[in-house]
This record gives sequence, C-alpha cells and structure tokens, in this order.
Amino acid sequence: MDSVITGAEYQVFLSFRGTDTRQGFADCLYHFLIDAGLRVFRDNEEIHQGEKIEEILRAIDKSTICMPVFSKGYASSKWCLSELAEMVEKKKKIMPIFYDVTPDDVKLKTPLYRTALQTQNGHKMEKKRWENALKVVAKIKGSKLENTGHGELCKSIIKKVLENLKVKNRVVTNNLVGMDENIEEMLAYLDIQAPEVRYVVIHGIGGSGKTTLAKTLFNQLSSYFKEACSFLSDIRESSKHGLEHLQKKLIHDLLPKDSGTISDTDEGINTLKERLQNKKVLIVLDDVDKREQIDSLAGSSSWLSPGSRIIVTTRDIGVSAAEQEHMEEGNGKKSQELWTLEMGEMNFKHALQLFSRHAFKMDYPPGDFVDLSKDVISVIGRLPMALEITGSHLFGKHKEAWENSRNMMMTIPQKNIQETLMISYKALDFRAKQIFLDIACLPAKTEIKIANYMWESCGFRPEMGTKELISASIIKVTDDGELWMRDYLRDLGKEIICMENFMDSGMRSRLWDHEEVLGILKREEAGDNLKVLDLSSCTISGTLDLSQYKNLERLLLNDCQDLTRLSCSIGNLKKLKHLDLRDCGSLLGLPEEIGSLEALEELFLSNCSPDFTTLPDSIGNLKSLVVLDIYYVRIVTLPDTIGKLKKLKHLLLRSCWIERLPETLGDIQTLVQLDLQFTYTAQLPDSIGRLKKLQYLCLSLCRWLETLPSSIGYLEELIILEMSYCKVKTLPRSIGMMQNLEELLAFGSYLEEIPPEIGRLSCLRTLDLSWTNICQLPSTIDQLSSLENFSVQLCERLKELPKLPAGLVHLSADPGVLESVILDLLNKTSLVSINGQGVEEWRLSQVKKRKDQLLAAGKRRSKSRGVRGKSEMS
Repeated sequence: MDSVITGAEYQVFLSFRGTDTRQGFADCLYHFLIDAGLRVFRDNEEIHQGEKIEEILRAIDKSTICMPVFSKGYASSKWCLSELAEMVEKKKKIMPIFYDVTPDDVKLKTPLYRTALQTQNGHKMEKKRWENALKVVAKIKGSKLENTGHGELCKSIIKKVLENLKVKNRVVTNNLVGMDENIEEMLAYLDIQAPEVRYVVIHGIGGSGKTTLAKTLFNQLSSYFKEACSFLSDIRESSKHGLEHLQKKLIHDLLPKDSGTISDTDEGINTLKERLQNKKVLIVLDDVDKREQIDSLAGSSSWLSPGSRIIVTTRDIGVSAAEQEHMEEGNGKKSQELWTLEMGEMNFKHALQLFSRHAFKMDYPPGDFVDLSKDVISVIGRLPMALEITGSHLFGKHKEAWENSRNMMMTIPQKNIQETLMISYKALDFRAKQIFLDIACLPAKTEIKIANYMWESCGFRPEMGTKELISASIIKVTDDGELWMRDYLRDLGKEIICMENFMDSGMRSRLWDHEEVLGILKREEAGDNLKVLDLSSCTISGTLDLSQYKNLERLLLNDCQDLTRLSCSIGNLKKLKHLDLRDCGSLLGLPEEIGSLEALEELFLSNCSPDFTTLPDSIGNLKSLVVLDIYYVRIVTLPDTIGKLKKLKHLLLRSCWIERLPETLGDIQTLVQLDLQFTYTAQLPDSIGRLKKLQYLCLSLCRWLETLPSSIGYLEELIILEMSYCKVKTLPRSIGMMQNLEELLAFGSYLEEIPPEIGRLSCLRTLDLSWTNICQLPSTIDQLSSLENFSVQLCERLKELPKLPAGLVHLSADPGVLESVILDLLNKTSLVSINGQGVEEWRLSQVKKRKDQLLAAGKRRSKSRGVRGKSEMS
C-alpha cells in the first residue's frame, strides 16, 4: 500500500490485480497520479498476506475517487471483488479503467469474468454481492486502453480526475529533481490535522526553486480546503497595479459567492478580516518583496479560521518579521512560531541530474561529456534555473561549442547568475531577443494569441521566436495558452532594457512601471526611443495624451478600469501598430482621430462602458488594420466605412449587440476570419458571398438569425462553418459550391432540412447535425468521400439513415436510427467508433442483441402455441 500522506484522506484509491498490471500500466498510472500532486492509496491484492481487509476498506471509505483497473484476472481475486463491492455499497465516485477487457466482460456477458466468479470460494450471498458490484460498475463509462499507449491514457485519466476533484492545480515542471526532502519537511510542518493557523516562509535567491516548491505544496494540499484556496503568483510585479487588485482576486478565489467590490486597500483588509474568520483557507503568496503585501493579504492569524495554512515565498527573509509580530498578537488563537525554509544550491548529484535532463534528455551525461558537464556546473553554480537554462542552451551542440561556452563562463564570477544567463540571451537571434524582452515586460498571464498578433505586426515571426525560447527553457506556454517566464528571467529582461539608458528612463525602448510612466507623462518628457508602453491595469482616468511618443509601436491599456476616453492626440502616433483596450470598463468610445493611425494593424476592445455603442466612421481609414477584435461591447452596427479596410483578415465581434452588418462588408476581400458568435444579427448581407478568401465563419448562438443568403455558396475558400444554436431551418442549395469546406457544425440549431447538394462537398471531414429538427437526410450523403466524423445524436424526428460514406471513421447516432443501417455499418472497414464505443465491441453487442431478440421471439411463439393448444383441447 502506498500513499503520499500517511493517515490522511486520499484523493484516489487505486485497485488492481498485481499479477496482471503491476509492472506495467498500474505502476505508470500511479506515478502519473503522484506527479500530478494527488494523494493516492495504491492497493495491490498481492500485499494482503498477513494484513486485514478492514484496513483496506477504511482506505476506500476515506478516498474521494475509487479507480478499479479491470484486467483479465481481476475477477479471480476475491480481494479485488470485495473492494469493488465496498466501493459500490459506500456509493463512492468510481472511475473504472477497462485495461484488457470490455464492459461486457465485466457485466458477466462473456465467459471471462463469469467463469472466474463461479470458481471463487465463498458464500452464496457474498458471490451475489460481487456479481452485483461488477454489473453496477460496468455500466459506468470508463477509460479504455484500446489503441492508445499507457502514457496517453494516463494523461487522459489525470485530466478527468482533476476535473472531478475540481483541483486548482498549478503547473509544475516535469523535471523535479532533489526536492523530495523539502516537500516532506514542509508537509510535516503544514500537517493539515493540526488545528492552529500555520505560516511557512520559503526564502532564497532567485532561481533556487521557491515557486516550484510552493506550487507542489499547493497541489498536494488544495483538495483538503475544497474551493477555499488561492495561489497569488508574482506579487512583486502584480502589486505595482495596486494591492486592491490582488485583494479582489483573493476574495474571488476564497469567497466566489460573496465577492463584492473593493474601492481601496483598507476596505479590502476589512473585508478579508470579516469574511475569513469562519473559513479554513489555503493561501500562497508568491514572490513577496514588501511587508505591506502580507499585511494587506494575510496579515494576521487572527483573520483566519483555525486550520488555515499560509505559504509565502520571498527573496528577502526580512519581510517575514512582520508575520512573526502578527502571530504573536493572535487574539488568543493558538498559533505556532513562524516556520522558514531557505532554498539554496542543489547538491552536486542532483545538479548533474537536472543539468543532464536538459542538456542530453537523460539523467546522466554520455561518457565523453561527463567531465565537461561537471566543469560547466562548477562554473555556473548549482541553482536549478541556471542549470536548466544552460543545459537547454548546450543541448545538441558539439563538443567544441561546449568548450567555448565553458571558457566564456569561467570569466564570469560564479555568483553572477545574470551574466551566466546572458550567454543564453546573446545566443538568440534578433527577433527572439525582442520577443524575450517583450515577455519580460508584459503582464503575467498574457495570452499567446494576443501576443502573437502583436509580434506579427512588428515582423518578429512569433512561431519561430517562441519555439526558440521554449527550446531554450526561457519561456513556457501553459495549457490555458498563457505565456509563462521565471521571475529571475523577467528581471534579466528588464535589466537589459534599463541598461539601454540607465539615467533617463524616458529614452528606453519599453516602459512598464506605472509610477515611472505617469511621472514622465506629467513632465511631458519626449521619448524618441520608446516602442512599447504598458499601462495595463493602471489607475489613469479621464483622457490620456501620448502625442510626444512619435515612435510608439505598441500601446497596452487593457484593464484600465477608470479610463473614459482617449485623447484626440492619439492620432499623432503614426507608427502605432498595436492598441489593446480590453476590459476598459469605463471607456465611452473612440475619437474620430483614431482613423489617423495609418500604421495600426491590431485593435482590441472588450467589456467597455455600456454607453460605448458606436464606432467612428474614421475607422475605415485604418488602411493597415489586420485584426479588429471586439468582445462584449454594445455596438449595434458597423459603419459603412468598414468596407475600406483593405488589409483586414480577422473580424471578431463576439457577444456584441450587432443587429445589422453593412453591405460594404463584402468589400473586405482580404477577410479570412469572421466571428459573429452570440450577436443579435438577424440577417447576413448578400455581399458576404464576395469574401473570396474567407476560411472561418462562426454564426453560433446567433439566435435571431433564421436564414442564410444563397450567396454564401460563393465562399469557395471557406474551411469551417459553425452555426450551432442558431435558428436557421434550412441550408441554401448553393452550399454545394463550397468546395473547400471541411467542417460543418450545426449542433443544437433549428435545421430541418439538408439539401441534396451537400453531397458535392468533397473536402467535408466533419458534419455535426446533433440535436437538430432534421427528419430526413439526402441520399447524397454517401457521396461525401472525405467524411470521417458524422453525428446525428438527439435528432428526435430522424428515424433512419441513408447509406453512409465508405471512409467514415466516427459515427454518433441514436440506437433506433442505427438499426436502419446495421448491415451497412458491419461492412465498413474504416469505422473506428460508434457512439464512442469501439466498433468490434459495438458489433458484438449488436450480434448479442439480435440473438436475444430472436430468442425472446422464439419464446413468445412457443408460449403462444402452448396457449393455443390448450384452447383447442378445451
């Protein structure tokens, strides 16, 4: 039996037959679960010798999710069967895995489990209990190995487990080395069973692994606090936008149903004091550098309910002195002394292992690189970040390049990490360097999609640049599509920019410090070198005059909640390429002078004031505009001048109040993407057919749209048409002209009829007509030679299917509808799944179903003859 925290509750109980899966899948899954920061009780039926089953049953009772791994020998183990019965009777959340068996095996519909159960020694009632448990669990949709590898299946299972647990996990590197001792030490002190409030401060130099340790602890502890946990990252940088901004996030995380408005820091402190006293919470304050940050977010144990845990990471142990004082106050609450942990260099063995993982993608260097690797580590030191980045820099390079790098590093004092990291920076090409500097200055959690638009406008080739930075371990892209960079690397990037002009910040290429920027604006200092100005989340109000920055290329004003208007002088920014006005909740509109931004390529607007209802006509003068992205703004119509945007490729109007699109829309011959999702659009202009380069059209959730113009058929380059949940009842016959259409997604729409011309769509790969009002499909469906995915589930009026295309791979339809094409389906060799079920499994179920029907019919006939015979005799 294995667990992460002995004696505590478990998130997952893993049950498997050891002889079947111990050395393979079960072991793989166990380690994937542990690496995800989950607390796992691993049960192996082979270990029960000398142990009582009661101990195992208690572990099941204390687990949130039970995960039986059904293998061929699972039903041969009475221990496994007893555990399964306990899971069912305790009504636990069960997530079955069908390893090398099918659900029918587990349902006892095949001899495999049925025979194993019959040969078990046990009381009749006990066997009945096991049989019932098998049948109940077999009905639960589980994970199947099928054609996927162990790793891919484990990843899929982890995702489902986290979704079920609703764990707010933080992303942690896959290359954790040498942290086990620190993790165990911290978990022992943070002991969740202890009733008092406990604080931990993890301190040390940048790049020593403080944040990684804090994330790992958060992942392992968060489920104990249900939803009452919060990880506030990069506080040193985020606090520059105001501590009330962080207080709002903390309240939103801990009290999602009770998140009110906060006007200032004092109000935030009072709110936290009042509302957290009866709620046990887990809070991580990452990268704290000032005492008032802790004071404003988790200032005293008297604020918190007993059992709460606070983890602080900082480079300066001095900030923790404040915490010690507050804990001594305590208001009579029992409180332990402050616990601190200093993160320093790794020991040499672990340092060599971590370095090798990045330099060679293995745990130890090849023979001819061992001495060189040790030399490099001796020069750069044993901090994790320096090892990771230097190793990635040397990956794939020949021996001579290694020796040159080592000799260069030897000229740098060992403790000067920035100089060491500068070697990796200097190795980047010009575009990757510019992207690196941008990311260092951009707000944390910037979406890579938005950043890519910005870099494309500057000619930085973002796909190549970000790939180079990822390869060098300088940045990562999270699963949410956000850019992530270590704090120490951000500091390096900012230091590089500061050194452009150490004495005069107004002469640097990028400015991001709000206090510094507002001072420069107030003094009206010119900044001829300024290319990027980041004022996101700034408290500026009224208008903003930036006319002195003639060479400004990128202006970020997102989340400036008090900004009401842009100064008319913005028209003087002739070189501005990127303007971000997302989440400016008080912005009333754009000035006419916006049309003078002749170089502007990207304009982003979202969540503006309710009074923002029109765009100025001058927007048509933005001759360089490529991206116009407007989300949740109450504009009712677009100006006719929109047709003058001769370079526009992406027009996104999601969740806007747009009721009418102008006929001039068809003049935008360059348009590639048109997104009208959740707008009030009731009719598309006929001119839409002139958009010869359009590849993506989204009409989903356009609940007022009832018809499509026949001119839509002229969209010959269209690849994706999304129209889910709109009121369109029929597709125009001209749809057959869309020779490049690959996806037609109409889930939940009002569609009643599909024209026979659909059969001409030779490139169509996905057709989703689920939950529509369709009652009949044209016979031409079978002419869709490229169709792979076809769904008509929940179509209540549809009673039968026509002959289906020969190359179909995935089919989803209601069982009654499938009966009309059973023979056709049984002969299709390309099919992989039917209703998410493997084809062979589905075929066997159909054969059995047919046999059962014939058997039942025979019994009915026999019974009928018997009744008739008795009647004749009487």
